Amino acid sequence: MREEEKLSNNIEVKGLAHIGIPTSDLEKSIAFYQDLGFQIIVDQEGMEGNNFIFMECGGVIIGLPQSLDETVRSQAGTKGDGNIDHFALLVDDLDKTKKVLEEKGVPFAIPGVSTTEAWRPKSCRCIMVYGPDRVKIEFVELK
Repeated sequence: MREEEKLSNNIEVKGLAHIGIPTSDLEKSIAFYQDLGFQIIVDQEGMEGNNFIFMECGGVIIGLPQSLDETVRSQAGTKGDGNIDHFALLVDDLDKTKKVLEEKGVPFAIPGVSTTEAWRPKSCRCIMVYGPDRVKIEFVELK
């Protein structure tokens, strides 16, 4: 990629926000990650079609959504080896990030800006794009 095409010149990534790992059995997943030292930091039931658990260990945050739809839930882990849905990067200015991605023609996985109540009392806005090989990358602004 030529220097003038680099996204990093215009997007200021602060760090990894979380890794999203859909689960078919939330309690089993919680127990597994707790055995590794992860602690629950967010527990939201029935939000956006999922029960959401976010867990943290050593600064690494994983999101464990369990779909309320039994058909969708049964498909968790069926993509082959592993089932990481996306990774999320922290940014300070989501509007600027969105504009840069649009200008570069990066395809959006979900149109527009989404919000979630998962991080209450903080405000959370995010966008989701496709990277190479259709890897989903979420950009998250927490305030």
